[in-house]
Parts: sequence; C-alpha cells; structure tokens
Amino acid sequence: MGASVGIGGLIVGTSMMVVFALAVNVIDIRVDSSLDTLDSASEPLPTFTIDVADIALGAVTSLQIDDAGEGYVDGTLSTLEAGGFTGSFTVNSTGSIISWSITDHGDYSSDPTIVIDNPPPGAANGSLSVLARTTVVDASFSNTGSVIVPVEEVWLFLDGQEPTKLAVLAPSVPSDNIYSGDTVSIEWRGLGNTVFEKISLSANGYSVTRALV
Repeated sequence: MGASVGIGGLIVGTSMMVVFALAVNVIDIRVDSSLDTLDSASEPLPTFTIDVADIALGAVTSLQIDDAGEGYVDGTLSTLEAGGFTGSFTVNSTGSIISWSITDHGDYSSDPTIVIDNPPPGAANGSLSVLARTTVVDASFSNTGSVIVPVEEVWLFLDGQEPTKLAVLAPSVPSDNIYSGDTVSIEWRGLGNTVFEKISLSANGYSVTRALV
C-alpha cells in the first residue's frame, strides 16, 4: 500500500509539473504577444499627401504617321485646337518622319488636328494624326512623415478599385524608397475610357484619398 501511495504521489507531482509548464508557456506567449503589440503601437505610421490628382478623359495616347514627308528636321508637335497636347518627332537622313513621342497628352473631347511646328523651308507632305484617346490619371504624392517607405509597399486605387502597386506605374522616384520630404509623380495609363472620381494611396496601415479633377 505504501508503494501505491508513493506511485500515486509521483503521478500527481508529475501532473502538477506538466500543468505548471503549460501555464508558464501560455504566460510567455501572452507576454511576447503583448510586447509585440507595444512595439507595433510605438512605431509611427507613414503619412502622405496627394498633391496633384488630375484626370483626362480624352488624353491623346497614341499617334500614327500618315505621311512621313521629306526635308524635315527633328522637331515638335502641337494641335490646331486648344487642349494642351505637345509632342516631338524624329526624322531619318532624308528628313522623313520615322518616330514620335508625347510630352503632354492634353485632354480633348474629339480627336485634335496634329500640327508639325515650324517646318523648315522645303519640307513637304509630313502629317500625323491621333490614333487613340483614353483616360489618363496624373498624380503626385509627398511623404510628409518621418517613415521611410519602400516603393513596393505603396498601393494605389481608383474609386476603391484597380489596386495597383506604385512600383509598376514608373514613379518618378530616384531609389527603391520614398524618403521623408520626397514627392513622387505618376502618369497612370491603360485605363481605357473609364471615368473615375477619386484616387487613394495606401501604405503600411495609412491611407489617404483625394477627388480627381
């Protein structure tokens, strides 16, 4: 009987040790979790302002060369109608137009007439026309806080949709990070002819929204 009592006491003692170990483990987990929560709470959130939020529903996004002409030199393009478009073109050795680029897409309700600015004497027949007009959003953002934010961690939204990483929009930032005081600009294309009303930025728990105009 003495042996039975001893064995029973051993079992009870072992059980108590297991319970104690489990209790200590739970306390450790709760303490670690609380410390993590405190550390997280002490870290400041990033802050941004949206400085520019423009939408062009009839932006000129593509041109076509209708006639390469001859006798031209590299020059600039504009439109007969008001709307803000500017561009440029390059020529080959005979002065024929071989390529174009858009400097400012402007905004038009119908296809504007493309003008070759200041053609040199003897230049003839060169002409370009609008191939596509689509929605383009121009925006800029400033890091107004003290937190350095990786470009990869910034998301943009249009009307709460179109979730897109800032990094894929070719932002005007010189490194992989947005430092305090930095301003980042984007030109958001590939939006078809959709109308949007607001743009939002989200980064590491912080978000800001501004109406598009």
